[in-house]
Amino acid sequence: MSAIAAMYDAVAEALPPDSDALPAGVAFPGVVKSGIVCTAAHVAEDWIGHPLATTASERLDRDIVALNDADAAGLAEMHFGVARNCTGTVLVLTLGTGIGSALFVDGQLLPNTELGHLEVDGREAELRAAARIRTEQGLTWPAYTSELERVVNRMHALLWPDLVVLCGGITEDHPELATDLQARCPIKVGTLRADAGLVGAALATRLTRGAWLTPSRGG
Repeated sequence: MSAIAAMYDAVAEALPPDSDALPAGVAFPGVVKSGIVCTAAHVAEDWIGHPLATTASERLDRDIVALNDADAAGLAEMHFGVARNCTGTVLVLTLGTGIGSALFVDGQLLPNTELGHLEVDGREAELRAAARIRTEQGLTWPAYTSELERVVNRMHALLWPDLVVLCGGITEDHPELATDLQARCPIKVGTLRADAGLVGAALATRLTRGAWLTPSRGG
């Protein structure tokens, strides 16, 4: 069985009973355009070109909205979390296996930014400051926050956000992570933290009028 087929089987088993009439949001760790996977940095390359929204709809027998996982986390924080009602430019970073990013201007999402692949002093940002790197390299918290601060400040120099929001399980491990960083704008830990992507994927099913969100059928 392929990894893709196994994923669909696992999701189908996790669906609650008597939920056939409900749509579902699927958050994927890569670029998703019009329901199709375009990149797969930390998962099997077989995902590239995969019609995620259409296939998930057929396999799960419901309308599906497919989007980037960091964009999903950003939507959750903008609607329900620490960035709620924020105007200006908001940058949400998810710190995990890589670094996901979601960029909002006056509440509007610019999807699929993939800023974790930005080069920072000769290395990709996520190779400096993803949560995985702290674990793999055994970095102390001061050493890790120094790398993350370098990444955040580089992104700030290019985008000038009014707020940076940090999400991911690492914020549970180090709740003061945001206050340990020095930057030219406020930095806050997301309210929803590791659950932001899950909440945002569900929320996306209610936001399908935006051109960047394409339900698989009807919607």
